[in-house]
Amino acid sequence: QKKLELAKRTQGLLSQNVANQRLILSKLESCKISTEKRTLLETLKKLQESHETIKSSLACLDKSDRKRKVPQPAKPAPSTTLGASTNLDLRPKEIIVKNCNNAEELQEHFSKFGTCTVIPSGVGVIIGFDKRRDAEMAYVKGRIVDDQELDIEWNKTDDVKSSQVTVEPIR
Repeated sequence: QKKLELAKRTQGLLSQNVANQRLILSKLESCKISTEKRTLLETLKKLQESHETIKSSLACLDKSDRKRKVPQPAKPAPSTTLGASTNLDLRPKEIIVKNCNNAEELQEHFSKFGTCTVIPSGVGVIIGFDKRRDAEMAYVKGRIVDDQELDIEWNKTDDVKSSQVTVEPIR
């Protein structure tokens, strides 16, 4: 009876852990401030570590008891598009145009590739896109404006130490 209760509690902890990881992943995808990204990444890593600890403690319970006595959740967990292992893309979504300072012209030109914001800065004009895919298209196909080739670079000001974080599947 105690094993059954412990298994139920452990599965409840795992479910809560999964929900927390999904929440942090969604916040991380929309986060634009590098210090918040670092904090979210650290929290996500701690949650993954605690998830593994909980899973290993659950594995210590007698598997046959767990299979027979622990009821399945009433509602199946919502399916996600996350595969067996997912890489969270933290590469920049901003490019810098160094040889053109006409923000309106650049806004008009780069908005063809997706929703973007244009910010004049000391190093050039920073064009920020909502999606990395849009930024990549602009980087590759948006180099020429009115027969002038633009000097475009990725804006690498975010201090995220690794360009990608591997997120292990949650089971």
